[in-house]
Amino acid sequence: MSVEAVGFVGSVLGIWTFLDSLLPAHTIDASTYSIRAGEDKTMGDDGKVLSNAGGGIDLIKTYNNNDELIGSGGTGYIASGGRVVFTTEQTNTQQSITTEFYATNDALCIAYITATMEDGTQWGWTGDWGYTCGLNWFLSGDPLQNTVNNTITPRCTWIDGDHSNGIKAAVIGISWPDFYGTIEGDPMDLCGSSLRAWDEPGGTQILSTRGIVARRLGPRQSQRSDDRLIVSHIPGHSAIEVCESETSWGPDFVSMAEGLYCNMETHELLPLCGNGLTKGCFEINGTVGAATIAVGDSKKIMKPSKVVEWNWEQEA
Repeated sequence: MSVEAVGFVGSVLGIWTFLDSLLPAHTIDASTYSIRAGEDKTMGDDGKVLSNAGGGIDLIKTYNNNDELIGSGGTGYIASGGRVVFTTEQTNTQQSITTEFYATNDALCIAYITATMEDGTQWGWTGDWGYTCGLNWFLSGDPLQNTVNNTITPRCTWIDGDHSNGIKAAVIGISWPDFYGTIEGDPMDLCGSSLRAWDEPGGTQILSTRGIVARRLGPRQSQRSDDRLIVSHIPGHSAIEVCESETSWGPDFVSMAEGLYCNMETHELLPLCGNGLTKGCFEINGTVGAATIAVGDSKKIMKPSKVVEWNWEQEA
């Protein structure tokens, strides 16, 4: 058995497929949600989990077709690259239509969510919708079947209770049936209605059908989440997209398919060294370190706490 969800596969509207292994089990008198965090589980040299590598869910609320609250609960931590099932007990057997996910003050990037409701109905959603609607996002290394291009993985959507590093959303709300089947009209119409986001619990709804319009005053700020380096061998991943977006947030990123490195602090793109290119380029696993930038005749040594490689063979 599998569940399909409509969403953007790269820049094209398509269908994502969630196999049975990705769906939470049915629970009597409760709805269950399997949440997959983006990025990868990593450890620093000191053996401690790196900051910003995972995040938390503070609360989950679910509503019926009349937007009446019928269940709440579920709290816990999701390690980066991990998947955790949360259970929300319901006060009755009415069908759950909309669910809200509340972040803790530890930022979480959601690659996808699958749901099994009290009546056995199952749904899915991917973090590409956060990217589409203007929320903060990053690429993920999670392979997921789709109808467009299986070299593309879902993006993940950031939520954070205290908005550290400028992450916009503290809460997101998903109306499940709207992400199943065929979308009639402009998909952006789902922003602010089928996908909603708030700056805090009970706060201001920050999405509209136009998404979030970026208003940047002054120099562009760093969008680097931590000091790891992601090296992706996944063909559908673009360092150009990550570097040029004003809503991306994550570690420095290399796309081997493009042969490009993105510095998430300065938003600078550099080609990878090789094929005769030895200056003004980025080198991985060179003679003087795990990562270096060749500037003229000298090399600036980078010291990422961890080099994380994304390969297409990773398990979902």
